[in-house]
Amino acid sequence: MPRMSSPNMPAARATASRAAVTDGAALTFETVAAFDDAAPPLRISPDETTLLRVIDGVVRLTVDNVERLLGTGDEAIVAAGHPHRIAGVAGEARFVMGFRATPLR
Repeated sequence: MPRMSSPNMPAARATASRAAVTDGAALTFETVAAFDDAAPPLRISPDETTLLRVIDGVVRLTVDNVERLLGTGDEAIVAAGHPHRIAGVAGEARFVMGFRATPLR
């Protein structure tokens, strides 16, 4: 595996090095609970497109008042700037989200 930074590398250069390797993408793992009587929190990534992949359980994804149920292995893409909500169905659900900066126009 290539070395990403060294103890003597300036922080700005180390960050640029990581961005080059990931091509501007980042991954986040998350576990969400079911929201039975309340709406889950509203999320928005104004400058990043989000790829969501379910790794355990069932996720309810709501984008622009359209609801989708995603099971293990299912994926969805949320375009930058689109408010959305994510909740587990019938208990906790686990998923990974990938974020990629939207190119400037």
